[in-house]
Amino acid sequence: MTGYDKGALQNRLGLFNELQRAAREITLPLFFEGPDAVNKAENGYDPVTQADMDAERRLRELISEAFPEDTIKGEEFDDIPGANDWSWTLDPIDGTRGFVAGVPVWSTLVAVSFQDTPLLGLIDLPALNTSFWGTPGKTWREGTHGGVTTLTTRKCAHLNDAVLGCTEPLAMLNAGELTAYNMIRSATRFSRLGLDAFGYGLVADGRMDIIIEAGMKPCDTRALIPVIEGAGGRITNWEGGPATDGGRIVAVGDPDLLPELHIYLSGVIAPSQGQDLLI
Repeated sequence: MTGYDKGALQNRLGLFNELQRAAREITLPLFFEGPDAVNKAENGYDPVTQADMDAERRLRELISEAFPEDTIKGEEFDDIPGANDWSWTLDPIDGTRGFVAGVPVWSTLVAVSFQDTPLLGLIDLPALNTSFWGTPGKTWREGTHGGVTTLTTRKCAHLNDAVLGCTEPLAMLNAGELTAYNMIRSATRFSRLGLDAFGYGLVADGRMDIIIEAGMKPCDTRALIPVIEGAGGRITNWEGGPATDGGRIVAVGDPDLLPELHIYLSGVIAPSQGQDLLI
């Protein structure tokens, strides 16, 4: 990645508050009403709601009006190719299953990348009125119960001191992956499930230490990277490479945990091409 213009980055960050408000205005009323969901998967179950589609349409409109030459990629609609090195990645409702089930930890994810490197990330949890923000040089949490708080991961160099998270290991992981996950889980202090992107915010906030997941898409991961890494953590794929394009990922608050985790994870056979492990 060559150098980016800091003013251009700041201009795009300036749109985030409007995007956050616009998405909340659409998603929150439908969440509390109890949304209907349509299965968009040919095999298995991958739900989409009217809130997903309406929110993404509105975010795309706002971005296109402000930055018409930027690329826009999202969960629900085809990519809009741009004419410069800036791109946006959107997931209007990350955790649609939770959204449908009335579980309030679903989120809206927004990322801005320059030359395919994520620089800005927002994990917004409207039902909890909490959000996690990642930018170069500043990472923070906003919410009614504490205003603005700087995010800092905690030191946890040993696996047996770690708190582990995974949204749904039985649905996300194949047999070999689940075996590796359970070996790691049995060595940790304890684990929590069902958090979707909220878990990554908790790692950045120093409350949890490890998230291990699979079957992720770029729209699931790009907003997480500036939040996790801006707070002092790391996020990679299971082999230690970039998590930018999703797949099987591991996030840690203390980077010293990664070498041991990669030993467990890097040799696990990946799902066959085209296999869906969706949550």
